[in-house]
Amino acid sequence: MNNQEAKLILQAYRPNGQDASDPFFAEALEQARRDPDLKKWFEEETMLNGRIQGRLQAAVPVPPGLKLELLALRKTVRLAPWWLQPTKLAAVALVLVSLGTILLLMPQRTTQLASFRDTMARSSLQKQGHVEFESHDIASIQQWLQSQNMQTNFDLPATLQARAGTAQGCRVVDWKDHEATMICFIVNGEHMDLFVMDRAGLPDFPENSAPQFARADGLMTAMWTGDGKVYLLTGQNEAALEKIL
Repeated sequence: MNNQEAKLILQAYRPNGQDASDPFFAEALEQARRDPDLKKWFEEETMLNGRIQGRLQAAVPVPPGLKLELLALRKTVRLAPWWLQPTKLAAVALVLVSLGTILLLMPQRTTQLASFRDTMARSSLQKQGHVEFESHDIASIQQWLQSQNMQTNFDLPATLQARAGTAQGCRVVDWKDHEATMICFIVNGEHMDLFVMDRAGLPDFPENSAPQFARADGLMTAMWTGDGKVYLLTGQNEAALEKIL
């Protein structure tokens, strides 16, 4: 099980600990205990779910003894459909309004990260006009990027630095009023693109984070941060990206 699979399972984990002994979550919980990045994500996710649960409970408090009263009514009275009961309808409306408000206030980090990842993956798959400036020389690529008012004070992964001659060219990619640098590489016959953007475009993404692997538009991506920059590397599979990182 990788971190992405564990996250999908742990998103269903209830914050009150009721699922701690459920075998369905056992492997994902063990993965979170072993991996510091996944552990930090899980703690943040649990805290967020707890806040949402607390707000819902505060918005629609459950009267004491309600369960017993409902069971008693079930034995003696045939209840009308809930949509014909004004008090029930009002309660449902209150829950929906409260939930909508909470969702609007929730951090948009996941949506932003997915949008950035998907846009970069689509750019990596673009064949026509894939690069605007063709060169195998990193210094020439940096000069062209500087002519486009792009910063070049970013760090290439050590493996790409050692194989700088495998560069094919570069271009600038737009994303939500931000610009990202894209440098194309062919490493051992495999196409890879490195995207670099100022972290101001994704302020909620943790600083100095380890690579996070995820698939987007059929490509495998690795995303990390460092020195105020967001990096995203695309390739065909996770093993190939791990060799570069």
